[in-house]
Amino acid sequence: MKQYSALVLISFTSILTACGQATPPSDGVITTVGNQRVVIRDEAQKKEICAKQYCEPNYLLTEAFARRHDPAPVPTPTPSTGSSPAPTDPNSGWDTADTHDYSRTKMNLKEAWTVTEGSPEVVVAIIDSGVDLNHPDLKDNLWTNPGEVNGKANTDNDGNGFKNDVHGYDFYYGKGDPTDETGHGTHVAGIIAALKNGFGSIGVAPNVKVMPLRFIGPSGSGSTSDAIDAIDYAIKMGAKVISASWGNSGYSSYLADAVKRAQDAGIVFVAAAGNQGRNTANSPYYPGSYDGVISVASSNQKDQLSSYSNYGSNVTIAAPGDQIFSTYLNDGYETLSGTSMAAPQISGAVALALSKNQSIPPEALKSALCGSADSVLQGSTQCGRVNVGRLLNSL
Repeated sequence: MKQYSALVLISFTSILTACGQATPPSDGVITTVGNQRVVIRDEAQKKEICAKQYCEPNYLLTEAFARRHDPAPVPTPTPSTGSSPAPTDPNSGWDTADTHDYSRTKMNLKEAWTVTEGSPEVVVAIIDSGVDLNHPDLKDNLWTNPGEVNGKANTDNDGNGFKNDVHGYDFYYGKGDPTDETGHGTHVAGIIAALKNGFGSIGVAPNVKVMPLRFIGPSGSGSTSDAIDAIDYAIKMGAKVISASWGNSGYSSYLADAVKRAQDAGIVFVAAAGNQGRNTANSPYYPGSYDGVISVASSNQKDQLSSYSNYGSNVTIAAPGDQIFSTYLNDGYETLSGTSMAAPQISGAVALALSKNQSIPPEALKSALCGSADSVLQGSTQCGRVNVGRLLNSL
């Protein structure tokens, strides 16, 4: 790890102030001690250590959804909350991809699904607030750690440094059960990979696996340090895509390094562009503004930029994020809006592309994603609005 003067920390804050942005809240500072990344919260320790070496804020990263729409437009017949309805014919119209969700038409998913509905070998790490692990529209698409599934309880059976990580890990509480408490991560998971089973919703890639990695707590935020741990876990355990529907305006060299590690491992990193309604070329939003990340703006039913969505020359592409119906807590469903909802649309599209061709390099995939996009919102993004059917047929 490079050594920096403590003045670098001051300069980050100064830059944010000069750009008219409030400095994001943080939970202590991150620094390196004995080649190990550590978080220091004690004020006396911070003063002593950060006077001698580089420290930066352990920024709190927040969910990037703009609003909830209540009540949610639940399809008829309605799956019963707290129970698992019996699946019907997947083509019966219960699934909202055909009858309720404009985004599936906008993204040309029917054409995409004639090519592939995804492969279980493609794993999308959802670094978020966790997932409702028992949701009937998600439970069969959860990634399973083969080294832990039949192992002893409270034991690191596969020697990866984590106990009981059967379906992922909770870095917020430090335990093997990444169960969602806010609903945000569950909604994201459904957009990516809700089952095509005849009820509820359908994900963009209904046959891929999702790896729930929780770092966001019940208040809707989580620390940079925990997010980094989740990224490193995704790298270690073989994820192909990382979906990140969160962020803030604070640059973190530690988080940037973690994103780069993921990219060097061949992982496609997809992130929300943010919901501040600003040009991120002038006012960055991280991790979406880090190099090589696919940053996703939100579009609406009229193929316009959503009023809250960030935009700019460093935002890669737009995807439907306004009034998106998906899975929620307690076997339920909700309609939410935000770049949090747009980013997993692209994560699902990337997962479909990798299902067709797992050997395609991330940069070539990103180029294909751009080259196949519809020519709307090109003034607000680099590429336009995603067209998943055209993407798959272009590979």
